[in-house]
Amino acid sequence: MGEGGSAADETWTLANFSDTIHRGGVGLWAWSPERRLAKLDALCRVFWDTTGAVVSIDELFARVNAEDRDGMVRDWMASATDPQHYSFDFRIGDGADARWISARGVGGEAGRVGVWIHAIFMDVTERKRAEEAERLLTAELAHRVSNFFTVARALTSIVARDATSMPNLAEDLSRRFGILHEATVLATRPQGLDQGDVRLRDLAERILAPYRDGAVIDIAIEDVAVVAPGTVNDYAMILHELATNSAKYGALSGGGNLRLRGGMANGLLRLAWDESPSRAAAPRADGTGFGSRLLRQTIERSLGGHFDRTIDADGLRFEMTVPAG
Repeated sequence: MGEGGSAADETWTLANFSDTIHRGGVGLWAWSPERRLAKLDALCRVFWDTTGAVVSIDELFARVNAEDRDGMVRDWMASATDPQHYSFDFRIGDGADARWISARGVGGEAGRVGVWIHAIFMDVTERKRAEEAERLLTAELAHRVSNFFTVARALTSIVARDATSMPNLAEDLSRRFGILHEATVLATRPQGLDQGDVRLRDLAERILAPYRDGAVIDIAIEDVAVVAPGTVNDYAMILHELATNSAKYGALSGGGNLRLRGGMANGLLRLAWDESPSRAAAPRADGTGFGSRLLRQTIERSLGGHFDRTIDADGLRFEMTVPAG
């Protein structure tokens, strides 16, 4: 409050109020159960990607993510009669660009003005994405710890078959575990360590090095297939996941054959991983576990590409295509 002024001099207008809550990601809305209409302020219209200030609630429901729609509609309709404070979250749209919204208010007559029940929408997208990233990180850590012990057992079995003495066994295992550690560090290195483009062939050679003596590995990736600094982690993660699965179930568990092909064409990088089953291979998983979700997250969301994977009695064939750069 300025000198000589008073609280009465500082008028609090509706525009002041709207601007303040909008900056906080909060929009005002109201709806009429009888008319099945919703009134949206300017920010709510941005949330719903509509220009209409008054729209059908069925039109809004149609824009809700299919996975959230039934629960959201149930909670929304309950607010017409339930005189309790409510809060329910849902997504508008699909995919990585979906917007998370939290609807909050008081239901029943307590929230009603005439035929309209008033409430707020809050944009909680950033919080939801942070929670999702934390859940993914926790699941990935558990997945990696489990995979490491599985791969350690597989490598020990491979080395033990050909070891001629205990010192030879220990030396070979130490070397392989050292390379495996390097590959794991590479797959999770901080982005700040990226120093420039990396040839995909060099990346594959480094990650597959621990398995060289246990399987026939043929890597033929063109020199033009390079990985940009910001995506080195993504490609290392993909190769590391494929190698780990192969060490569990496929060629890299000992005695199998792996062919890796890659190149660039028409602005796209293509990578094909083709392996025959190992004599010692365990029954292969169905491709619906966390490792598969991690591949999908990395290839489709992070790199904007797609992949196909076929598993049958002849082995595994994996092909991915991503935009170069």
